[in-house]
Amino acid sequence: MQVLFLALGGTRRRAVTEESARAVADGGSAVVLVEQRKTWHRDEFDPRVEVVELARLEQLHPPRRVEKVLLYRGPGALFKVVGRGPLRPWASRAKKAYERRIAAPAHRALILPRQRKAWGDLRQRLIHRHVLAGRAPFDLLVVSDPDSMPTAARLVAGFAAGGLPEPQIAYSYDNAGFDPAVGPRTS
Repeated sequence: MQVLFLALGGTRRRAVTEESARAVADGGSAVVLVEQRKTWHRDEFDPRVEVVELARLEQLHPPRRVEKVLLYRGPGALFKVVGRGPLRPWASRAKKAYERRIAAPAHRALILPRQRKAWGDLRQRLIHRHVLAGRAPFDLLVVSDPDSMPTAARLVAGFAAGGLPEPQIAYSYDNAGFDPAVGPRTS
């Protein structure tokens, strides 16, 4: 049995780690999709559980890499060159102020809306490309926190539009009604 855990909010970390370990112990495979791995730094996953970090997938997208170079790395290198010697404290403060007052608002107000318009829902395409493609269809989709609900709804709509079998959806692996020996509950 293939189980996909959506844990983008990271609010039920203990439950997700325990339930994903139970899913692989039952003989299935488990993939846990998280927003950022650093949120989970204190939580230990079973080694057989695949953890996919959505933020890292977004960073690998070529236009996002170009944006990062133009908005952050390029100006950061300039502040580093200018801020040598006695100007170091000033350059450090100026860099932080630039990132907070110029780069971040430019990303949110100018770049992000245009990216969404040009590429549609990038997250959905990245999930399809890096998590769903090349695998057997998932039997169960565990939506483990409220932040994951919009992504789950889009995934299910994508399954229906693509003619793929829709997985059973549950809030918890334990309450999904799966018996490892029998399979999914039909009622």
